[in-house]
Order: sequence, then C-alpha cells, then structure tokens
Amino acid sequence: MHNQIEGYMKQLRLGSLAKEWQSVDFKTREQYLADLLLLELREREVNRINRLVKGAAFPVIKSLADFKWTGQIEIYDQDVSKESLECLDFINDRENLIFMGAVGTGKSHLASALALKACQNGHQVRFYTAARLANILYEKNKKGQFESFIKSLQKLGLLVIDEIGFVPLHMEAAELLYQVIADCYERRSVIVTTNLEFSHWNTVFIGKKVTAAIIDRLVHHSHILIFSGESYRLAQSMKRAGKKVTE
Repeated sequence: MHNQIEGYMKQLRLGSLAKEWQSVDFKTREQYLADLLLLELREREVNRINRLVKGAAFPVIKSLADFKWTGQIEIYDQDVSKESLECLDFINDRENLIFMGAVGTGKSHLASALALKACQNGHQVRFYTAARLANILYEKNKKGQFESFIKSLQKLGLLVIDEIGFVPLHMEAAELLYQVIADCYERRSVIVTTNLEFSHWNTVFIGKKVTAAIIDRLVHHSHILIFSGESYRLAQSMKRAGKKVTE
C-alpha cells in the first residue's frame, strides 16, 4: 500500500510528499492533511526560488548577510535608506539603482545580494556584466533573434548590468544596449555598477548621443550610491600577506 500511495503522489507531482509523508505526525485528519499540504507548499517554494536563482545566472552567490554597510557608501537621496533598499522598495516602484565607485569597494557584492533577495521574493532576475550582455545582444541581432531576446527580458522584475566601464563597447552593441535600457524604462528595475563617473561614459559607449540617451533613461527614477575607500579584495590580500609574514 505504501508503494501505491507514493506512486499516486508522484503521478500527481507531489514529489516532497512521496518522500516525507510517513514522517508527518498524525493527531487529527484535518491536522494531518494540513501538515501534508504545508510540506508540499514549502518544497515547491524552495524549488521555485532555486529555479529563479539558477535563471539569474549569478557568477557568484552573494547575500546581504555578508555585506557590510560602511560610512564610505553614500546614498544620494534622503528618501532612501539601506533598509528600504534591502526591502526592495525600488523594484516595487520600478526604479533603478546606480552604484558608482572604484574597483573592489563592494558595488558588485551589493548588486548581487539585492538581486538574490529579489529572487527569494519571487522576482525574475538576470545578472550580466556589461561586456557579456553586449556580446549577447550583438550575436542575437546578427541571428535575427534580438526581438525575442528583448521579450525574454520583459518577464524580469530586475536586470543587473555589472561593470560598465571595464571594456569599451562596439557602437552597434552600445545602440542595442540602449534599446534594452529604454525597454526597461518605467517598466522594470535596473541595477548598474560602474567604476566611471557619467562624464567618462562616452569612453565606453563610443558616441555622445548614445551615451547621453543611456544616462538619461537610467538616471530618471534612479537612486545613486557612491562607493569610496580602498579595495576590499586588496585589503584582504594585504591582511593575509601580513599574517603570513608574521607567522
């Protein structure tokens, strides 16, 4: 009978119940049924979040629990706090975040951590470096698949574009990236990290008109955070090196 019950559960796609139903305590019929259903719901929620995290394609998983807010992170908006950012109010309001500062100061970590929290809250997310996204857009456009790719991005609640400024983009790729950002405008949130001030973005997008259009779409309805201080990775490396010398 046990095998038959588990077979029925699998046919009904109640995978977690097939594995765990015998471990649920029975007190009353109502309580037992409620506990079984809750078990299945929790398993489905975990699986859903795992699918969202996998679909986001994070290069490395980073969490807010591991992120340190310091006095060297300045939020240029009195109406925004770290608490409101961590609550993802900006996604609900379809606003953008722009993280600007030197390499290694925590921009990508915070972007990844907020994006992970978004997945955990049920939002679809995609995480790209600017160079990788530009390459994908260029290849999709050559193959006549650009519009279908745009439609796939329209399902997102949050798009992360990391490391704007590290690699200059081909003019065509820059124009395609503008179309992506324009399509997100007032429809879904974008997080951008960059090591360059806006005045130097023309060195990345190779064209004043495209650069101005991209900045215009991103900055409107956005919150800018400035990251200063020394590189966290460099500081950790120096600390480890100093420890080895003294050992």
